[in-house]
Amino acid sequence: MSLIRDVKKKKEFSGLPDSVVARVLNEVGGRKSVVGGRFQIKEARSLLRKYFGVFLTNRVLKFGSRRSDVVGREILKTHMSSKKRDYQKFYDKIFGVIGNRQLEIKSVVDLGCGVNGFSYEYLPEGVNYVGVEAAGQLVDMMNDFFAEKGFDAKAVCMDLFDVENVVGILKKARKDRIVFLFQVVDALESVERNFSLKLIGAVMKECEVLVISVPLVSLGGGKKFAVKRKWLMDYLESEFVVDRDFEMFGERVIRIHK
Repeated sequence: MSLIRDVKKKKEFSGLPDSVVARVLNEVGGRKSVVGGRFQIKEARSLLRKYFGVFLTNRVLKFGSRRSDVVGREILKTHMSSKKRDYQKFYDKIFGVIGNRQLEIKSVVDLGCGVNGFSYEYLPEGVNYVGVEAAGQLVDMMNDFFAEKGFDAKAVCMDLFDVENVVGILKKARKDRIVFLFQVVDALESVERNFSLKLIGAVMKECEVLVISVPLVSLGGGKKFAVKRKWLMDYLESEFVVDRDFEMFGERVIRIHK
């Protein structure tokens, strides 16, 4: 427990659930037969920066001290993964006719949402939004923003590896439900191989539609990834209906339903 507390002394990691920090410490601890506490703390912070650093930079966290009514569009322009998106076009492509019928989406559950909650105004009118995010600072910022704007939305600080609680959120969401899993799969797989398939399987039991995105280029936009993620597509195509598969804003976007 003391190592977890020591890792979280750094401001950018202070809002992470203990379970996330413990998992990373365990991963670091398995690398050497004898590991000093100081080494573990340093390596754990390094890994956490890899997983969450893109969300917890000073450029993002500084918005927490500003009035929430001026944050939304500015933070989307600042953040590395969101500033590439034209959210209006992005969501227009995701929603609409699904399968052979027009679903009346009432709820959006955004897993590993990052700063996506600040794009609420671009979602279809009247939907309830729940953003699930491990970075507690972002959760607080989004909830302040939602309250200031009067949006039907909230953010929850949660570890996505806590599948039972993730499913619990979906069970409470109004139908029809659409789940977002944007640029999260690779991070999950880097911690536990095939965990993303487990999560997708559990989520699909409690939602009508799931939209997954994976990056095609580096966050800086200069490097294209050669990874095809065949293992992911084989699973999705064997278990569900893939009704949209397109590239947009440096991402491959896959929409599935039962």
